[in-house]
Amino acid sequence: MRLFPVLLMMLLLPATLWAQCDGVDLRATLTEPEQAEIAARLDGVPFTQGNHWTATRDGRSIHVIGTMHIDDPRMDAVAERLAPLIATADAVLVEATLEDQKQLQIEISTNPDLAFLTGQTLIDLLPADKWETLAAAAKARGIPSFMAAKFQPWYLSLILSMSPCTLQEVAAGAKGLDQRIMDLAAQAEVPTGSLEPYTTVFSLFGQGSMEDQLEMLTIGTLPDAHSENATATLVAQYFEQRHRAALETSRVTSRPVVDLSDAEFDAVFDQFMGLLVDQRNHNWMDVIDATEGDRIVVAAGALHLGGEAGVLNLLARRGYTLRRAAF
Repeated sequence: MRLFPVLLMMLLLPATLWAQCDGVDLRATLTEPEQAEIAARLDGVPFTQGNHWTATRDGRSIHVIGTMHIDDPRMDAVAERLAPLIATADAVLVEATLEDQKQLQIEISTNPDLAFLTGQTLIDLLPADKWETLAAAAKARGIPSFMAAKFQPWYLSLILSMSPCTLQEVAAGAKGLDQRIMDLAAQAEVPTGSLEPYTTVFSLFGQGSMEDQLEMLTIGTLPDAHSENATATLVAQYFEQRHRAALETSRVTSRPVVDLSDAEFDAVFDQFMGLLVDQRNHNWMDVIDATEGDRIVVAAGALHLGGEAGVLNLLARRGYTLRRAAF
């Protein structure tokens, strides 16, 4: 579901096509213990479902919409239903506006240290067998091994977390719900702003030690078939509006295909989500509060909505009343 890695890929990848996405829903393969674990992890967690919520306080309404950054034909109907809401908003906030995406591309081109290693490469930093696995995964996504070897490990982990098919679709210009919402806002002349500076993801992950980044890279390197199936599962749960279940299903189904113990996997998984989701959610609260207007739309990846550190719960802690809305 991530947008930022694709921005660099759009500059680098050739306009070739991979096979059509054909993953299958992994939930049919879950064992009873795995189903029980997912249920236990969801028990008591706030706001586990719903892709559209309204938060109200003192006459102000914030419509929080959980998006998916990859394309799906069903998004057209969703965007059509949301169009009247977007047209009457005072402001729309997204993870990154189109202008910020352009600025990020410029920043990467002028400051390559953001995404690339200097000196040693991943070939030097990893055991040969692990590098070969990474190189094969990169190749499946159209990235030559010599180029993948130069990526910051945290950055490569984000790229490899997307299936080959999904990465190619986004790099080719497929629109997720975020883009559709920005298009609607532009048509209605509603101002659009970013929830965070465009370099946020770089600063969050870049602050980790090299050892931590290399360990995180392990989680991002899933077998291609599993990656495609995981994407299909995620998309199915998104349209069922079960975003928190999607997170825990991803955890449980990915563990067996990663060369880590269960405890090690969970530690790295939680660290990854803490940086990519939770910390950013906290940072967004002040931006939302400072945005002018009584009718605000906040559109961000659906995984940002639920949980103790989810956007919905953080708004509730600030005195907002939350109600689920039609999606």
